[in-house]
Amino acid sequence: MAAYAAVISLIGTIHQFPQSRLDLQESHKEHLKLLYEKVSSLQEFLDNIDNEPTNDLQEKVKDLAHEAEDQIESHLQQLIRKKDKNIRTKAKLLEMLQQTIEDVESIKKELIKQIKNNNLKPGSLSLGGSSSPRSHVSMLENDMVGYNIEQDFIRSQLMGYSSQVEVISIAGMGGMGKSTFAKKMFYDPSILSFFGIRGWITMSKDYSLRKMLLCLLQDAIGVEGELDNVSDGDLADRLQKSLKGRRYLIVVDDIWSTEAWDDIRLCFPENNNRSRILLTTRDMNVAQYASSPKDPFPMRFLEPEESWNLFCQKAFGKKDCPNEFDNVTNVVVESCKGLPLMISVVAGLLSSKTLDEWMKVAQSMSLLVNLDDYQHCSRVLALSYKHLPSHLKACFLYFGVFPKAREISVKKLIRLWVAEGLIELKGLEGLEKVAANLLHDLINKNLLVVSRRSLAGSIKACRIHDLLHDLCLREAEGERLLYSYVIYPEYFGPESRPEGCRWMSVYSNGAYHPIHFDDVTHKKTRSLHFSADELWPNFLLSLGHFKLVRVLDLEAVEFGDFPSEILHLVGLRYLALTAYKVPEDLTLADFWNLETLIVSQSHPTLGRSVSLPIGIWQVYQLRYLHCTSMFLYPPRNISAKHPILENLLNVSGLNFSCCTKEIFERIKNVKKLGVLGGSDEFFDGPELLENLKHLHELEALKIAAGGYGLRSSGFRLPCADSFPQNLKKLTLRRTFLPWEDMTIISVLPKLEVLQLKAGAFYAEKGSEEMWEVTEMEILN
Repeated sequence: MAAYAAVISLIGTIHQFPQSRLDLQESHKEHLKLLYEKVSSLQEFLDNIDNEPTNDLQEKVKDLAHEAEDQIESHLQQLIRKKDKNIRTKAKLLEMLQQTIEDVESIKKELIKQIKNNNLKPGSLSLGGSSSPRSHVSMLENDMVGYNIEQDFIRSQLMGYSSQVEVISIAGMGGMGKSTFAKKMFYDPSILSFFGIRGWITMSKDYSLRKMLLCLLQDAIGVEGELDNVSDGDLADRLQKSLKGRRYLIVVDDIWSTEAWDDIRLCFPENNNRSRILLTTRDMNVAQYASSPKDPFPMRFLEPEESWNLFCQKAFGKKDCPNEFDNVTNVVVESCKGLPLMISVVAGLLSSKTLDEWMKVAQSMSLLVNLDDYQHCSRVLALSYKHLPSHLKACFLYFGVFPKAREISVKKLIRLWVAEGLIELKGLEGLEKVAANLLHDLINKNLLVVSRRSLAGSIKACRIHDLLHDLCLREAEGERLLYSYVIYPEYFGPESRPEGCRWMSVYSNGAYHPIHFDDVTHKKTRSLHFSADELWPNFLLSLGHFKLVRVLDLEAVEFGDFPSEILHLVGLRYLALTAYKVPEDLTLADFWNLETLIVSQSHPTLGRSVSLPIGIWQVYQLRYLHCTSMFLYPPRNISAKHPILENLLNVSGLNFSCCTKEIFERIKNVKKLGVLGGSDEFFDGPELLENLKHLHELEALKIAAGGYGLRSSGFRLPCADSFPQNLKKLTLRRTFLPWEDMTIISVLPKLEVLQLKAGAFYAEKGSEEMWEVTEMEILN
């Protein structure tokens, strides 16, 4: 996985190099093109290979890709800083590119040789596998608690009146209790009497079709005799004939792919006698494919009362607990986050322990991590990660940089993935679109939970279960990708930290003490995340050790002024911080690679806008610009050619006074815009919103007023022709518009979502003014 992620990141870096606007020689361009081709061909070999014999070579590939990327970006930074005094640096860069091309070709030959020697093929899967009859369902989750309504629903589906064979799919993350649920249905008395034949097969990831057929023939049909010399085709034929004319229920447990379903589905004949197949999977796409056109049944987390009942049943053998354990049980059960397998495991581990030991576990569930049953629980969930495609693994492990139990903004997550170089650009599809598809893949594989959606149904925020978060930390640390630095109150001295980790996350545990980073340990760190809200002043002095950092997330930390130490980190792609003031003479031109800039304000209630320096118009890679409230200077006084930020897609917090034709023409590709102002600004220049017509790509617009809003300003919306014709979403807050302006909104041709927040429209007290809808407006 780490090798694949390293190669994708290197490809992205090579692709972006020409966009640095440096005066590169033709020889540099030719070598960069050749290196791009060589590394891209190497990626094809790594795309789906995850075989044990190639592990050492994959480690070499990872180290080579990381070293090449570090060298390329180090030389680039030197060229940026030295400006014209760069002849020697360019010569070194050319030499480095030549050597890297040779190294890539050498390791590619080794990889091809290894694949041939071991008879491996990219993307091949071993077919060893195993099948498990119904008696082998995990004993850790052998009792079903809760889901009473769901049981009634599935029972009605299994015994429904449709005469055709129907597939009922149950989907959910590992440990959710899918197999236990299926087992409950399998042994339900009404099901037992309804179906003449019942069979159970467990497919697993590395299944063997032959073992599946033998399992059904021997376990469900009761075929006896020697079958070793019978071909797979004859076994399938015998199974079909044995099921012909009989009402059967087959449970296909733990299936991982649509290909696996295609392999087995033709073995089940259509008898027109209400036969059923009950299927469990971790992948929603597989569930939808198998049960189409019927919708799959999604397993949910247990409700608090259900979690309590299951825990008490496992820990005490009954549905309540001794009084002295009552409070601590609440804490432990809540920590399990409704995951049945974890509840069962933790209850079993604690059932023989003292109250003092319960109290310790309630304070830190990590005390259980080395116990065998807890490890089993982790291994169950780890299967979901192990069998992810290579391009998803690093994206999944990245959740380890966020604090446990944190709701994660999807917008922020996607921007971070893009900045880290984890997203492979394919064709004309934008990076954000590719990233959004990857996020949906992880959700469909039940590794993430959607926690918030927009009014239009798009995903706004997601969560990851605590056990999966632990998995991310363990795997990412094992791959030398992530180092989590936790500040404890009792910390008094330095601690050893692994060298070469690409991601670093700093958490606060209520402590406040000096933090120092050294050059040796962190010179290759690519992202630095702070969830601690207080930092010792000398931290900023050590930022210089993060020479190649791409992501600096300091949004949780409040600064008075913009820290000047950040200006030396010219390789940044993502910068987020909270500051009260940004110096107007700040130099931003060297940030050639910056894609995301977020400047939140410590005290937004003061109504003061951050004035961004004029150099912002030279940050040509900028894609997302957000401030609580910001003022942009017109780009009059810089280069003779007016700069256009062609890549800028999202601007949030733009001061109303900046809504000029001159500025809008420089950000003409923006798709989302948030405008903020006070009553004076809206009153002085209401016609400024007419300039929105210059933003032809704009799809989402938010207009909000600070302070007491615009109640007395007489603010009005411009005519419908002034709005961009592609506008799909409009949000208004504290604009205090007269209701008659709804007529303007009603004729916007592509508007899909209208959000009217506090004070969007206003009628004088006692007035009967309201929006009178005409027939034409309804038709629109």
